[in-house]
Amino acid sequence: MGTIMARVRTFGSKRYWLCPAMTVLPLALVGPQAIAAESLFDASLKSAVYGYQLETAEQSNKTDDLVWELAPTINWQRQSAAMKTRINWRHETLFYNDAQPDKRSFNEFDFNNQISFFRERLIWSLDASQAYQIRDSRLGIFSDKITGAENLSKTNRYGSGLLFRNLRSAKYRTELDLSYRNYDSAAAEVDDGLLSYRTEAYDGRWLFGTNDRGLNFFWQYNGNIQRAERSTDNNVSGLLHGLVVGVPFAPKFSVIGRAGSERLDNGREYDNSFDYFGAGVEFRFGARSRINVTMNRSDSEAFGQRKETDTYAASQFLIAPTRRTSLEGSFDRRYFGRTWDLQGKYDLRFLSMRLRISDNVRTQNQFDRELEDLGIFVCPVGSTDLSGCFKPPTDKYMPVFGETLLQVRGPNSELREELVEQRNLSLTVAYSKNRLNASITLSDTELRYVESGDFSTNQGAALQLSWKLTEHSQLLANVNYYDIDYRNENRKDENLSASVSYQQQLTKRSDLRFTIRRLDRNSSIAEFDNSENRVWMEYTYKF
Repeated sequence: MGTIMARVRTFGSKRYWLCPAMTVLPLALVGPQAIAAESLFDASLKSAVYGYQLETAEQSNKTDDLVWELAPTINWQRQSAAMKTRINWRHETLFYNDAQPDKRSFNEFDFNNQISFFRERLIWSLDASQAYQIRDSRLGIFSDKITGAENLSKTNRYGSGLLFRNLRSAKYRTELDLSYRNYDSAAAEVDDGLLSYRTEAYDGRWLFGTNDRGLNFFWQYNGNIQRAERSTDNNVSGLLHGLVVGVPFAPKFSVIGRAGSERLDNGREYDNSFDYFGAGVEFRFGARSRINVTMNRSDSEAFGQRKETDTYAASQFLIAPTRRTSLEGSFDRRYFGRTWDLQGKYDLRFLSMRLRISDNVRTQNQFDRELEDLGIFVCPVGSTDLSGCFKPPTDKYMPVFGETLLQVRGPNSELREELVEQRNLSLTVAYSKNRLNASITLSDTELRYVESGDFSTNQGAALQLSWKLTEHSQLLANVNYYDIDYRNENRKDENLSASVSYQQQLTKRSDLRFTIRRLDRNSSIAEFDNSENRVWMEYTYKF
C-alpha cells in the first residue's frame, strides 16, 4: 500500500486546493476496469540528408550547407475501457558540414494520460510535453531546427485537469472543469527580447441548469475563473459569469432575462469590470434550433478609471437543421468592445467545412495549446500531414485504437506571457474522394498586447494535399502563407512556405521520402528580407 503526497501552495491567505484534489481523488477511484487493455508500441529510426541555400539581406553571398539528421522515435499507446495513455519521444541529432556549431541535438516528447469513471462522467487527465518553438515571428515564422535553431526556445509544459459532466439526457445539466497548466520557456540563442520565463495557470469552468429550454421554467448559470502567475510580471486574475432564465409564453416562444459580470485585473493599469442585465425573446424551431435577441444595459470600467453606461442588443443562437449542419454562437459585448463567438460545421460525403470565430483575453502562451478536433480526417496518432489519413465514411464514425481525429493548431507564432486580447477567425474546407485528400484553412488573427502596447494582425492561408499514386506511393504538398502587419513598427512581412514530397513505401517496415521546399520572406523593411531553397531525402525504418 502506497502513500501519495501532493504539494499545496499557499499565496497569502489563499490555499490552492486544485492540484491535490486532481491528483489524489482520481487515483482513489480507479477500479479493476482500467486493467484489461490493448497496447501498441512503435519504434523507428529516421536518417535524412538536407541541402540548403540561404540568402539574407545582411549577407552579400548565399550560404549553403549539407546537414545529416539521425532521429530515433518511440511511440507507445495503451487503451482500456477506463484509461488511455500515449507517450511519444523523439531525439534528433544534426551534423553540419560547414556551419558552426557543427552538431546540434534536440529531445522532444509528448505524454497524455486520461482516466474516466462512472461511464465517462468524471475524467482526469495528465499531460506533459517538450518542444522547440519560435517566440517572436519577427525572427522568422518558419524558423526550424535545420536553419533557424538559434531562434527557437526550449519549451516545457505540463498540467492536469479534472472534468465532471452528467449524462446529456439528464433533466439538469451539470459540468465542472478544473485545470492547472505550467509553461516554462527558455531564452533563445538569438536575443528575441524575451527572457526565460515560467507561467502557472489555474482555470475553473462551470455550467449548471436545465437541459430542456421548452420547460415551464428554464435556467442556466455558467462561468469561468482564472489566475495566471507570471515570473516576469504581475499575476493576472479574472472572473466571468452569467445567468439566463426563461419562461415560455406561447408555443416555441419564451421570455428570457439575463445578467452577469466580468472582472480582469493584472495588478497594474489593466483593471477592468463589466456588469450587465437585460431581457428579450427566444424562438425555438426544429429539433434543437433556437435564437434569442435581448436588449441589455451595462456598466463598464476600463483601466481602473473610465466608467461608461451603455444600452446594446445581444443575441445567442443554435441553428441545426440537420445532423450534418450546425451553426452555434453569440453576438455580445465585453469591457473591450463587441465580441463574436461562432462555431459552424457542414458535412457532405466528400466535402466538409468548419468555421470558428472567437474573442478572448489571457496570457498569450495559453493560446498555444489550443487545438481543434475538426473531425474531418482520421489519421494515425502522431501524424503531422495527410499521409495515411482518410475521411470517415459517416459522421458517427469513432476512431479506433491507434487513430485520432486530425488536430489543427492555429498560427500561434508568438510565445509570450504577456496579457493579450486575441480575435481569431478561421475557416477550414476539406475534400476527400478516391485517392485525393485536400484541406485548406483561411485565418485572420488580431493580437493586442495590452501591457506593452504591441499590436499585430496575421492573415494566413494553409493548403495540404495528399494524392495516392499507387498502393505504395503518394505525392504530398504543403503551402503556407502569412501576411503579418506589425503596426507599432510600420513593418509588414509576407511569409511563404511551399513544399512538394514524393513518398514511396519500400517494404512493410521502411519508406523513402524526397522533398523540395522554398521559403521566402518579403518585408517592407528591406533588411528583413530572406529566402531559402532546401532539398532533402529521408529514409525511415520501423522496428
